[in-house]
Amino acid sequence: MKKIFLSILILQLFCFFSYGQGNNESAVQSLTNKIFNADSVSNTSFEFAKKSPFNIRSLMPTQYSNITLGYKQEKGSLMLAQDAGKINETYLKTEGSTQLGTVMLWGLFSYHKTFEDSTMYNHQTRNNISAPYYFGSPINVSYERAVYNLKVLTEKNLTANNLPLGLGADYRIGNHFSTNDPRGAISDFQFNITATLGYTFFNQLKLGTAYKYGYGQERFSVDYKNNSFSQIVLLPAYNNYLINGYGEAYVKNTERDFNNDQTRKGVDAYINYESNNIGKFYFSYSLVKEKQKYVRSNSSGIFNFNQYSIESNIFNLLWLKNFSNKKLSVILNYNNVNGKDLNYIYLANNYLYNAEQIGLKTIFSVKSQANLFNYVLGANKDGEERKDGLTENNLKYNRLDLIVGFGYNRTTPKLNNWGISLTGIYSLPLNDYLIVPAINVGQFTQRVIYYDYMYNTATRVGGNLTTDYSFSAFNQIQAGIKIGVSYLSRTDIKDRNYTYQPGKDRFSSNISLNLYF
Repeated sequence: MKKIFLSILILQLFCFFSYGQGNNESAVQSLTNKIFNADSVSNTSFEFAKKSPFNIRSLMPTQYSNITLGYKQEKGSLMLAQDAGKINETYLKTEGSTQLGTVMLWGLFSYHKTFEDSTMYNHQTRNNISAPYYFGSPINVSYERAVYNLKVLTEKNLTANNLPLGLGADYRIGNHFSTNDPRGAISDFQFNITATLGYTFFNQLKLGTAYKYGYGQERFSVDYKNNSFSQIVLLPAYNNYLINGYGEAYVKNTERDFNNDQTRKGVDAYINYESNNIGKFYFSYSLVKEKQKYVRSNSSGIFNFNQYSIESNIFNLLWLKNFSNKKLSVILNYNNVNGKDLNYIYLANNYLYNAEQIGLKTIFSVKSQANLFNYVLGANKDGEERKDGLTENNLKYNRLDLIVGFGYNRTTPKLNNWGISLTGIYSLPLNDYLIVPAINVGQFTQRVIYYDYMYNTATRVGGNLTTDYSFSAFNQIQAGIKIGVSYLSRTDIKDRNYTYQPGKDRFSSNISLNLYF
């Protein structure tokens, strides 16, 4: 599989360079793509279009190519209990959009190699955050993760200028393993497809629908390189634990493997409206229902442990308006996820999960000759609730994030480009409650449930500073370096006498080489 992804990447690079060598205006085009990336309104529209094939013709440029090679480091103890205390990540991403005749295309390939230090109670992929059934270790382990992702979107009008048919595919594979005992080994893949169909009325109103289908699997196992640890006689800290719901974890040192088989189906609805007076509106609604089956297979048969049902409802609305040299974008989104399990030990529902997010973001971009100014205001409310029926544990919280940002970008007469941006965030708790009967309090409750409650109800403040510089190279590409730093600190935390509490801050930095064609 790695050879397939590598072949795709080499083919993309060859196409990019071949196109550049045959185009006398490639230097101007590459600069245009760099400025497009720096324009916050254009970039927001581009990201919005990646959700579905339905909007790629309206919101993506007909010629755009970018390759990014980067490194990111993150460290600090202001984090969720099951996050890593330190993360080092190397990544490669290449994407592009183009129009071939009447067909609009967009594609992306990415590779992420991640090294995590100090992860506990979390032998997981980090893609399935609400999982009701997983293994965990009470001691800190280090994880290595390699994730490949390939996405493709395409759209074509079946008639001259109407009846757009779209197809999309998203394929991801991952390999995750810990490098110290207890050693978790996880492999996963996900494949999702989307088919869209629409119709345009009066050149202004475009209606559409989509069908979605996907499937995947996660394979888990825990083992020991040092056999003395696996006996768990003198070293109880090396026990393997099973978390089944949102109660206390319990020791499971036999049959330390299982699979999570997943299937999902969904539908989308789209409404687009374009007007010279009030601007352009893009609305989408998505309903996806997913089934996860936690099973173990051997020569004796198939054993079911848990079945988890997830329903996601997602609303997105994007408004775009141009004013001569100014552009405005407003994006409103709502996301609600409900999860409910069927615990085969009790043959009944035990675990309930709900996550709700509402966001509003306004971006105003002003272009004055060779200068580009970006102004950002945003607010985001998110909340989560987890319930365990057997223990009667119940955790719920709601938070509000307030975001303000400013960016400046300039192009020189020699087609060089530089920019700087600054973003600030203030995050505060709105309401919460926690119910954990005293009889249920053990190590997992103290180190994970209580810890996460303290983190999610703390007031936090932080910011991000990013700067980049690019120049024309070989008269074909715009090559540049981008550097960013982020810092987050807690300013207030609930006065609880818990043994384990989140730290004071979190710091991250990244550097990347970016090529635009």
